[in-house]
Amino acid sequence: MVNEVVIEVKGLVKHYGEVKALDNVSLNVEKGEIFGLLGPNGAGKTTLIEILCGLRRFDKGEVKVLGLDLAKNSYKVRSLIGFCPQEALLYDLLNVYENLGFAASLYSLPSKKFKERLEFTSKVLGIDEFMKKKAKELSGGMKRRANLAASIIHDPPIVILDEPTVGFDPNVKREFWETIKMLKRDGKTVLLSTHDMYEADTLCDRVAIIDKGKIVAIDKPQVLKETLGGKASICIRVKESQTEKTLKLLKPYGYTFKDGDIQIFADNPWKIMPEISNELLSNKILTEKIEVLEPTLEDVFIRLTGRKLVEGNE
Repeated sequence: MVNEVVIEVKGLVKHYGEVKALDNVSLNVEKGEIFGLLGPNGAGKTTLIEILCGLRRFDKGEVKVLGLDLAKNSYKVRSLIGFCPQEALLYDLLNVYENLGFAASLYSLPSKKFKERLEFTSKVLGIDEFMKKKAKELSGGMKRRANLAASIIHDPPIVILDEPTVGFDPNVKREFWETIKMLKRDGKTVLLSTHDMYEADTLCDRVAIIDKGKIVAIDKPQVLKETLGGKASICIRVKESQTEKTLKLLKPYGYTFKDGDIQIFADNPWKIMPEISNELLSNKILTEKIEVLEPTLEDVFIRLTGRKLVEGNE
């Protein structure tokens, strides 16, 4: 069974002067999926999103949204998309209710439909409790939820989120992830831009890895990790006084040693892990840590580009 394609991008090129921000980008987003654009800052994610939303022209290529040619039907395409950028769309001096009413007016939403959508967004996004608060009085998490509500008040079939959880603490981030999952359960197609590999791995049905304006891989996160992420490994840490003895014992397995961690790469680390544990125990070596580390999307990015997804991470 072939899934319906709701966003189709072919050979997209965009220049900013001499800089090629998008270099022959092609991808399809299928109905009802959460599709991730994963890449570092400056990779071209926001440029691609702004083009899809009809906010920026492109130099070459073709974009279709629900079968409509973007170049010929930009106004109609914009009505099919709910775009939630990093920066809030809200007016500081208006309360949340007034902001949502203003957003609804931009789409000429009838009063009855606005009330229905207001009830829905209030319930599922949990914004009812601060509906009468001015936007400037909202916390970061509240503002992001209200921003999303304004973006989807017209009930678009496609929702595009540009780095939606940047700056969130882990708890608020996970709450917002549940909101994104809710959009999928509501039948929306979600395009999510992020440089957070764990966010992409947790939320996305498929991921396109983008770097320097090029799509370097597209697939399900698990498939990318299995085919491009390299081998899984066993990571071991022992007391410093027992490190030398441990390294001698584990020499036959081959290992890397860095910052006190011993890593043994293997095709099936779960198979040899009991053997290694028993050998360490029989030699009276107590481990502070022993675990299997599977490849991550960060590993995939490094193998494809030769550098880290987020520069500066050690």
